[in-house]
Amino acid sequence: MFVTPKAYIHQIGFEKTKAAFAESLQKLGLDYLDLYLIHIPFGDYYGARRAMEELYHTGKVRASGVCNFDAALLMDLC
Repeated sequence: MFVTPKAYIHQIGFEKTKAAFAESLQKLGLDYLDLYLIHIPFGDYYGARRAMEELYHTGKVRASGVCNFDAALLMDLC
């Protein structure tokens, strides 16, 4: 099984994304996630991306990504 939750619009931003991630782990009863996604490019998705990078470096998520980003937004985020 490959577990892939998303940070939704109301969970976007550095601190909000980290809190949403912790809530997902708790609800799922897991120690880490395989993949964590930014659901849509609204709000502080730059902050959300920084939070995901931090989670990756601590080993709490194995990969991160995005959904519903067009090519220009994806290149900007990269």
